Amino acid sequence: MPVPSPSTSRLSGHMRVQIAVFDGFDEIDVFGPFEALAAGGAEVELAAAHGAGVITSQRGVSLNVGLALLDPGKPRPDGVIVPGGGWLNRAERGAWAEAQNGVIARALTNAELQVDWIASVCTGGMILAHAGLLREHRATTNRSCFSEFEPLVGEVVDDRVVDDGRVITAGALTSGLDLGLHLIRRFCGEDAAELAAATLEYPPYVA
Repeated sequence: MPVPSPSTSRLSGHMRVQIAVFDGFDEIDVFGPFEALAAGGAEVELAAAHGAGVITSQRGVSLNVGLALLDPGKPRPDGVIVPGGGWLNRAERGAWAEAQNGVIARALTNAELQVDWIASVCTGGMILAHAGLLREHRATTNRSCFSEFEPLVGEVVDDRVVDDGRVITAGALTSGLDLGLHLIRRFCGEDAAELAAATLEYPPYVA
């Protein structure tokens, strides 16, 4: 699938990103890329997968999220990031539950025509895979999931960030920081990525 051309907003260094949140999400999967993207000057929004309201993370952090994922009444994001959490233990709330109920899958399938790219962190990649969005793509996820990931993707790649055009996936946990920096580099430029890495005091990641 061809890589989309930069939009006018990206050429001027601006990017709007929604990070999907749902009950049971892993905190670092969300706030790792959030911090990196914000440090690079992107506009980052948390967007509730099941509609605006209170969302509770896997470790009990409650967030009052006022934006619904891909709300048609709001400005269109350039891309959406899906976190993981609760997959390995098949938690009642988390990525496993989201893959089963299909709410995010339906939103992302529709989003293919609305956004320029879709990304994931850790077992958020399993949500994308179960939604059928990785069948022809090189992709990664938490290494502990590789065996169940492999039948659902074009090729499993053991790397921190795998950019395959309109789909960008990241490995576990701190890989979300690398994802955020990679997105800044790809869409906003090297200078913005270097500034973000310096702001975070985090080594820049180069795919």
